[in-house]
Amino acid sequence: MMKIGQVASKNCQGVSRRELLQVGGLGILGLSMADELRAADARTANSQTTRRSSETSCIFIFLEGGPSQLETFDPKPNAIDDVRGPYGTIATNVPGIQIGELLPMMAERMDRYALIRSLTGFTGGHTARPALTGAVDSLTTYGAVVTKLKDHSGAMPPYVHLGGKIFNTPGIGGGVLGSAYDPVEILDPLGKQVQLPNFSLTADVSAGRFQQRQELLTAIDQLRAKAHSSLGVARLDTFYQRAVNMLTSTKVRDAFDLSLETETLRNRYGANFFGQSLLMARRLVEAGTRFVQVKWYDWDGAWDIHGYNSTGVERMEEELCPRFDQGMTALLDDLQQRGMLDSTLIVAVGEMGRTPTINKWGGRDHWGACLFALLAGAGIPGGTVVGSSDAKAAYPANDPVSPAELAATLYRVLGININTDPRVRPFIGNASPVAALV
Repeated sequence: MMKIGQVASKNCQGVSRRELLQVGGLGILGLSMADELRAADARTANSQTTRRSSETSCIFIFLEGGPSQLETFDPKPNAIDDVRGPYGTIATNVPGIQIGELLPMMAERMDRYALIRSLTGFTGGHTARPALTGAVDSLTTYGAVVTKLKDHSGAMPPYVHLGGKIFNTPGIGGGVLGSAYDPVEILDPLGKQVQLPNFSLTADVSAGRFQQRQELLTAIDQLRAKAHSSLGVARLDTFYQRAVNMLTSTKVRDAFDLSLETETLRNRYGANFFGQSLLMARRLVEAGTRFVQVKWYDWDGAWDIHGYNSTGVERMEEELCPRFDQGMTALLDDLQQRGMLDSTLIVAVGEMGRTPTINKWGGRDHWGACLFALLAGAGIPGGTVVGSSDAKAAYPANDPVSPAELAATLYRVLGININTDPRVRPFIGNASPVAALV
């Protein structure tokens, strides 16, 4: 006998409740994932947006630590030494636009991406909220909102986070939408076969035993239907079956398996955490994931360059810019060659910029008043520069862009009608998209 609440049922296979919960992630899937699948079904029936034949996906790159705008995409070659820094500028393939000399491959592809040089209104602290939500005080990420407002079908999880936990921002994820809209988290994408926390079977569960447990799952649903005479409860079997299909799908497992890529392509992205995360992001989008959030390294490799408790500006040359340059250009090239760039939005932004003046330790400190954002793909007009900063890259000189306006731009490009869908307004207020980008 096995008790489910106050209801008891025999099972001819003798499978215990403990065994059921030991199916790799099935305990979690049976509760939260099935709930999300029901929510997705409801969204499909009640969607206020028109589903297009080809939905736009997003690869959102969070450059944790706060990259310096002066050494990357907003150099100031005519400023004094302590502002300009030790590096020069380089011409791009778009006449009249220059970027930092540490990004030579990105310079050759300026026609494929747009820059915002006047992003402002960030806190200047290590909080991911403005960058990942569009608001200083929100914990509801872009990926959660997109998952909520855009219907999603198929085996792939709609929202995936690649990389370690977000530093100094506990609770960020589903936010007000609840834990059902948290991303599937893959802390380390570098393994030959990533162990997916919610999408793998334990080693001692054979295919035959798993089939037995699926039969047990059906028995549970029948018990619930008898205990609660409800059409909604009776439909649970459908949603649980979809959850099980996700759990056992070869397509899901293969999408997370970087060993299926050629060594040539893996090397092109870079033999490092960031590059391989971008490659996995492309695989996930290709397989059907709607929103992939990529976090730059873990904290010891972030873009913090104070100098006194980390290396200073020189790390931009030694590690940060070369890896960013290689990984980002590989992603742009790969998506374009596969015909995916037009349907994939790429966004790259940090939680702040850096101070206009180099400090006494040879680094730059926190600065939230002016930073850059990069956008590409999905119809974003390449070679566009939105706004400009003052002579020190300290404050916007014209066309300032707020976090909410960046959020409105992202949602618009991803197919959410911010004028007619009132569900998005709590997340962007009265903000409008950046006109030059949409």
